Amino acid sequence: MGAAVDHVSPMGMSGGSAEGNDKSDGQRFSCKNKLTALVVDNGGACQAVQTALLRSYGVETEAVETGEAAVELIASGATFSLIIIEMFLPLMNGPETAKQIRAMGAQSKILGITAFFDERDQQEFLAAGADKYIEKPLSQEIVIPIIRELDS
Repeated sequence: MGAAVDHVSPMGMSGGSAEGNDKSDGQRFSCKNKLTALVVDNGGACQAVQTALLRSYGVETEAVETGEAAVELIASGATFSLIIIEMFLPLMNGPETAKQIRAMGAQSKILGITAFFDERDQQEFLAAGADKYIEKPLSQEIVIPIIRELDS
């Protein structure tokens, strides 16, 4: 049984509906299943916004600042429905992080994210095992379809 939550964006403004493009206030979004996410981003503000957005939809979310920390979490047995990985991380970049996580057999949906979209970076991320690659900011238009897919 999932939780129904009123969606409020990280900036405190009322969000849209999980159904279509309805922008009315006070919409409720109900997940049937427990969903979890890992945000891998060393940008404090970006990490906080992404985490808050996912949590506002009832997704249990954890955040780390490095690819190494993400790989260690997965290696320790942690599992996530969704893993969001920033392209530019210190030491181990986003695609290498995704590649190592996939090599461990993780079946999570992996979303590569960046502040500066580049076709070559997109190809590198997708080749490393990411399911999708987008430009920041993470938005409800991106998150809602992913949550609905994972919840079904």
